Amino acid sequence: MARRARSLRKLLRRRGLARVDALTLGGTRLGGAAGRRELTRLLRPLAARPLVVPDFQIAHAAAFGKGPGVLLVASTGSIAYARGTKGAARRAGGLGPLLGDEGSGFWLGRRLPATRRCAARFACPARSTSRTRRIPSARRPRSRRASCVPPPRARRLRESAADHLATLAAEAVSGLALPKPVPLALHGSLFKDPGLRAAVLRRLGRVRLVAPRLPAERAAAGL
Repeated sequence: MARRARSLRKLLRRRGLARVDALTLGGTRLGGAAGRRELTRLLRPLAARPLVVPDFQIAHAAAFGKGPGVLLVASTGSIAYARGTKGAARRAGGLGPLLGDEGSGFWLGRRLPATRRCAARFACPARSTSRTRRIPSARRPRSRRASCVPPPRARRLRESAADHLATLAAEAVSGLALPKPVPLALHGSLFKDPGLRAAVLRRLGRVRLVAPRLPAERAAAGL
């Protein structure tokens, strides 16, 4: 935490600033609520209003502003974060690779034997004539876990990942008042795969896809 504060102090000094009115910092592995409080304390000498938030809150703001909607993230980790029409918010998942992150790149990588021959990608293009498909792996702590697997197994893994991701989204919106159809933003590298994207949407039913309206830095500035 102290290292992050020092890095920000150096960044401000390079721009000729000693202290600013407001400073928003978002990221992963911030140590939970306790870690965010500690980092906020360390940032008070740099800003009158320091704010430390998880990166998924910034991604939600980029898509929905302060309005309702559900953000579903599928990358190295997985998480769903929803905000209702009355302002209440709820999250599901995002517990880290050892406790959760079902449907994520790490989760997929753990289900494959290690090999050095194949790159870690989640492609599975329908037009491919290859007899194998590539599945992603988590970078940490098993950065080299990746494998080429036969198409039937790749499809089963993709469908299983879609089940887990759709469940996260359903858990996040449980008990919240949301418009119909539910506004949904998909975020993360795994959703670049059209097969996984389509499989998740089939499971979620009637939703309204929302693209980010703002870049992340502008969304963070508005929090």
